[in-house]
Amino acid sequence: MDSTTDLIVAPATAPQPAARSIVRLTGEGLGSVLSRLFVLADGSPLRLPEKHHAAQNVEVRFHFDSLGSRWGELPVSLLFWPGPAGPLGAAVAEVQLPGSAPLQAALVQEVCRFGARLARGGEFSLRSFLAGKIDLLQAEAVVAVVDARTPQELSQALDRMAGGIGKKVDELREYLLDLVADIEAAIDFADDLVPDSVPVADTTEAAIGPKVQYVREQLDRIAVQLAARDSGGQGGLPRVVLAGPPNIGKSSLFNRLIGHDIALVENEAGTTRDWIAGELCDAAGMVTCVLVDLAGIGVLGEASDRLLAEREVSMAADRVAREEIRRADVVVACHESDSECDSELDDFAAEYISVATRVDQNRSGKASNDGRGCIYTSAITGVGIEELRQRIQDAVSVIHRETPATIRLRAGISKAGESLAYVQKNMTGCDGVSPDEALLAVLLRQAIDSLGEVTGAVVGTDILDRVFSRHCIGK
Repeated sequence: MDSTTDLIVAPATAPQPAARSIVRLTGEGLGSVLSRLFVLADGSPLRLPEKHHAAQNVEVRFHFDSLGSRWGELPVSLLFWPGPAGPLGAAVAEVQLPGSAPLQAALVQEVCRFGARLARGGEFSLRSFLAGKIDLLQAEAVVAVVDARTPQELSQALDRMAGGIGKKVDELREYLLDLVADIEAAIDFADDLVPDSVPVADTTEAAIGPKVQYVREQLDRIAVQLAARDSGGQGGLPRVVLAGPPNIGKSSLFNRLIGHDIALVENEAGTTRDWIAGELCDAAGMVTCVLVDLAGIGVLGEASDRLLAEREVSMAADRVAREEIRRADVVVACHESDSECDSELDDFAAEYISVATRVDQNRSGKASNDGRGCIYTSAITGVGIEELRQRIQDAVSVIHRETPATIRLRAGISKAGESLAYVQKNMTGCDGVSPDEALLAVLLRQAIDSLGEVTGAVVGTDILDRVFSRHCIGK
């Protein structure tokens, strides 16, 4: 089995054309190997600090006895963390090279010649986790960042990498540990009260109940945050929005796609002031996404035409619509069949479908051409509706809403909540009989272990293998 102190090396960037590439190293003997690989830019020997806590950024070049004889005096930057204050809890270095795949490969090979081995996928992240620098959620977020295919997926992964949820789960776990310690102290000392202990046998429900309820409420709040962040609050379904200027037939198109009238349809611009959502089904009747009809974006007339209060409402509706577009997985950008699509919608979502509405009312003889394979539709005649429906289904079919990390987090929170529900159920004794404090302690420890599995405080090798085997080499 590989040691966690072995000297390891791996490319940290893909071997493809770029301005810079990175090679990462860590392990025993790192300083000695770096001194054999590099000299300072002025040719003097490289001496790296052993106890300095801050990262050191040093300009170096290859040692002539190493790669210098072949590659010459190339500009190389060496970023070095000397000790436990670094991101891996041990000395680690990142070598920033000119973006050349052969040069990157040559450096990795040279480091291996000096006694290092090629790192396994996820080994750097594993060492950071084992050193307590990141929790398991953050380690999984590394994979999610690499695999992100949309701005939304990247944003979700970066949120997890920041550690906010993991920190909150850890706080709740510590809170429960204090609580179970009080209960076990009451068991050990029977009728005697120890300092800061809770008199469980006398006032279990009054003393313990509010604390257990607090943790349950916090776990419920985390679950709601997960649902809102990962699925727009719609149970994991991708979110598709109809966006565009006011009064161009978006609500009629929405009703036609959904199959029944939900959105109010009027000839006057500004009828839709808030977003309206419905579930869109495929040909087999399976719900595949949430379709959202938004208020029109853009100014609804001249300032002199409206009362100030009405304009403020319109501006608020515009802001809400733009926020919904930012949250969307797919934007159906609507415009009149004889006009061009609003180019500002390009900046909002990774997946974009251009749709011309109300072609049955186009009497100008002109047709827009935005170069995007625009779909021409009519909510009245049904022209283009099935083509649009299929385009939407194709777009959402490749969206993977929940990562393995999210699934594991949700399962851990659910298991902890179930254990706490049993605690509450057993807090009040039957027929005047005192509750079983030992049972309460066992149930609380089950909740503690479930939360520990989420962050990695309590985790088996099987879970670690699953998590870190998904990482690429160099991460």
